[in-house]
Amino acid sequence: MKLFLLILLTTVNIYSQDGFIKISEKRFILNNNNFKFFGFNAYYLQSEAGTEKKRYIVDDVFRSAKNIGVNVIRTWAFYEDTVFSNPSVIRKSPYEVQESGLVALDYVVYKAREDGIYLILTLSNNYDAFGGIPQYLKWADQLKINDSNSHVHNDFFTSDSIKHWFKFYINLLLNRTNVFNGIKYKDDNTIFSWEIMNEAENPDKNFNIIKSWYNEIAGYIKSIDQNHLITTGENGYDVYPNLYSNADLMYNSSYFLFNGYKGTSYFENAGLKNIDYISFHCYPNGWGLSAKAGKTWIKDHYNIAEEFNKPCLLSEFGITENKLSVYKDWLEDIIKSPAQSALVWQYLHPAVINTDGYGFNEYDSPELMNLFRNYIQMINDDTTRYVTVSDNVILYQNYPNPFNPVTTIKYSLPQNDFISLEIYSVLGKLVGTLDKGFRKKGVHEIILSFDNFLLSSGVYFYILRTSLKSITKKMILLK
Repeated sequence: MKLFLLILLTTVNIYSQDGFIKISEKRFILNNNNFKFFGFNAYYLQSEAGTEKKRYIVDDVFRSAKNIGVNVIRTWAFYEDTVFSNPSVIRKSPYEVQESGLVALDYVVYKAREDGIYLILTLSNNYDAFGGIPQYLKWADQLKINDSNSHVHNDFFTSDSIKHWFKFYINLLLNRTNVFNGIKYKDDNTIFSWEIMNEAENPDKNFNIIKSWYNEIAGYIKSIDQNHLITTGENGYDVYPNLYSNADLMYNSSYFLFNGYKGTSYFENAGLKNIDYISFHCYPNGWGLSAKAGKTWIKDHYNIAEEFNKPCLLSEFGITENKLSVYKDWLEDIIKSPAQSALVWQYLHPAVINTDGYGFNEYDSPELMNLFRNYIQMINDDTTRYVTVSDNVILYQNYPNPFNPVTTIKYSLPQNDFISLEIYSVLGKLVGTLDKGFRKKGVHEIILSFDNFLLSSGVYFYILRTSLKSITKKMILLK
């Protein structure tokens, strides 16, 4: 009898722990080992699986993923509309659910489990694609919640009725039993994590509104499901410009990224107790930035995440031109992060129509798929690129030089040190601070990427100051 109880307890422990992604400080953990991955987004899996004849798309995507070593995919786990004419639609009113839409999602999760792929499942959308916040607001208008038929974006995050509708769906999904394998979603270790919303924002509103909403929703998920990780799913907008690189010199004066306009704070949300790992996106094309400024955005967010001792995941990134060279450049920074993991937007199945310019697959982008395969091999083999560090402080010449209006400055530190890196005009006037603070031993990279109207053509000087020495270099801006 004692032996039977011991075996039973051991079995229960394995079932409750083995196979679920966990976290340990800044890393993802699977079965007590570091779990490093490169994956992609394929938002459309559930919407394509509503009819049996199109489920081959799901099969094909997972097959393509396995061929290059991808084992994590992020996809939508919602679909709201006004009618059920499309079998993929899950809800047409707050409490009216279509079984075929849920079966479509069941199939995605079931096939992922068969193919050894982990899924990050997103629970709603800030935008109207597949329903999202706009559909919730339409329902609220139709039902005249609080005697109003003109609800606005902010109501999604503050209305008790609308929050209850969202929680209804969360409860429904987490407690659902998959019709293909009999496993409840909350018990299925194929699910990497729950992502609360794709790119939630609340323009011109106090960041505390979304912060409080994240905290409430994450707490509700954990009250049902203790197995899975939770993340926010945000772009990475903020309210603290001082935490980021110089906006004028390195972000093309795009102040909206971190001046509070978007109504959310990456820094504040990262510190929430019920948010297990930090996530952000990178789309320099859409933000009026150069691809090089995308590197700055990535590094700034990794640096901010260091304070919270949680894994940080770049869960969407994309560029519309020169993908191969740009992604290769960005991967050099991703591999230096503690988690070494990221998800590119997006793998586009040839049968799926999407014209956002970010899509790729093995048929039209074989060289890109090979880049991703090599990166996966690199992190799996633990062959990260180590750079030999000089015994002296080095300030490298910027490149290109002359430049217009993007250039890269690198410096090397033989020890951890407090530094400042500043740029001056030929008359000795301080133009701006490029980097300042405590920096670790090794090579550091700074990218100037600014509006052409900011600086005039001419000679400028950049000065690196450390505890050991100061070094000055000259650079030339040509227009």
